[in-house]
Amino acid sequence: MRDSLTHLGHGADAICFFQWRASRAGAEKYHAALLPHAGEDSRLFRDVVALGKSLEDLAEVTGSPALPARAAVVFDYESWWSLTQEFLPHTRLDYRGQALDWYRALVAAGLRVDVVTARNDLEGYDLVVAPLLHVMPADLAERLCAIVAGGSHLVTTYFSGTVDEHDHVILGGYPGALRELLGIRVEEFGPLLDGDHATLSGGAIGRMWTERVDTVDPDVRVLRRYERARGIEPGTPAVTRRTVGAGSATYVSTRLEGEGLAGLVEELLAEAGIEPDLPESLRGQAIASVRRGDAADYWTLTNRGNRDLGTAVDVAGMLGETVLRGAESLGASDAVVVRVPRG
Repeated sequence: MRDSLTHLGHGADAICFFQWRASRAGAEKYHAALLPHAGEDSRLFRDVVALGKSLEDLAEVTGSPALPARAAVVFDYESWWSLTQEFLPHTRLDYRGQALDWYRALVAAGLRVDVVTARNDLEGYDLVVAPLLHVMPADLAERLCAIVAGGSHLVTTYFSGTVDEHDHVILGGYPGALRELLGIRVEEFGPLLDGDHATLSGGAIGRMWTERVDTVDPDVRVLRRYERARGIEPGTPAVTRRTVGAGSATYVSTRLEGEGLAGLVEELLAEAGIEPDLPESLRGQAIASVRRGDAADYWTLTNRGNRDLGTAVDVAGMLGETVLRGAESLGASDAVVVRVPRG
């Protein structure tokens, strides 16, 4: 139920499964199915029937478009693939994990977050986070410059902008195609050994990677500095932000985690003027998505933790509405859909 409603909340108009009936014989006889070997008198089949009833109740959502979020995380498959190769400066670069770190930090701040590819239209997002965007064709660099000039706030990280679409290094210093936009220049990488870490101003911890960042544009402001890092002088910039008109471009030269990343996200959102989508009581507790109908918005809230967040009526009341579809409560494995009429 939770997973199906979450997919519906992000735009699905059909929920499909494989397979219907569990086979009695053959290579897939133990493959999961909606009708298990135990038959209709089973917990699984009762859950299937309950899901069908919920989807029937949600028929009015069908066809309504997903309402874009204000924040997006770029997930670039070409960059992910390129970082799985051998002979990189670090053998344990974790593209998927770094993208998830930023996604989780934004969700914890109470934001709705879209996950997009580098080929999506990025205009219209107030915040675009593109961690480890290693592969940087010229047209992508131009589009990133354009959205920042148009008022968006870009955040990218170490080892981004480094190679073109042919996996050829963009010469002149790192981060390659993004040097001018970010207003910085890096001459050398400083990968960290397992178990090693860097300490940044404000108490943040950096892992995996460090860089000696030089600021080359007067509009660049240093948000965090290295206090202790192997081979890097104390006071060297670690996180920078360059203002470009109403937009900005931020560079994070190490892998931040936990409170260090959360603190930076909070600061960046405040400077960009981006308010949370969820009420305070649900921030960090639920993942939200919205679809826009002709007369109402349909909010799907998915519990992302182990704590019961209350009855569906209570949760809907936080959004100012009580017309519900889905689970009766927002327990640890639940999702609810709330219909919020527009005035």
